[in-house]
Amino acid sequence: MAEADIIGAIVDLLKADSNIAAAGDLVFGGELPANETANMPRRAIIVQPSGGVSLAAGSFINHDTQRVDLFCYGKTPYEAEDLRRLARRALTSVRRRIVGGCLIHWAEPAGGFSAGRDRDAAWPVAFQSFQVFYALQEV
Repeated sequence: MAEADIIGAIVDLLKADSNIAAAGDLVFGGELPANETANMPRRAIIVQPSGGVSLAAGSFINHDTQRVDLFCYGKTPYEAEDLRRLARRALTSVRRRIVGGCLIHWAEPAGGFSAGRDRDAAWPVAFQSFQVFYALQEV
């Protein structure tokens, strides 16, 4: 059986959220595609895996936790922060839901949020990390 793609599942989850989709926001896993940079800054979300301690370490369960970072961009700092709030609401409302073949049990903030400017392009960005508990095998 294939291993679940937690980053792809989170991208799918955010794309399917009616509040995020209604605003025409773009959601990508890993990084912003090169062909999108010419259109920035605009509302976009980048989902990136990041480090952290697994809550399943030392167990024999076929589940794990993954820390993910959300980078939410906008034309203005307010727009970037507004998008982060929408993404937070979408993620933290998940309870035992299958998305893109991945069973996600929950997603919780892994700390506070921050806002500022992208260090490379100076685009407004809001940032927050989440810890996600999910099944390792695709369902």
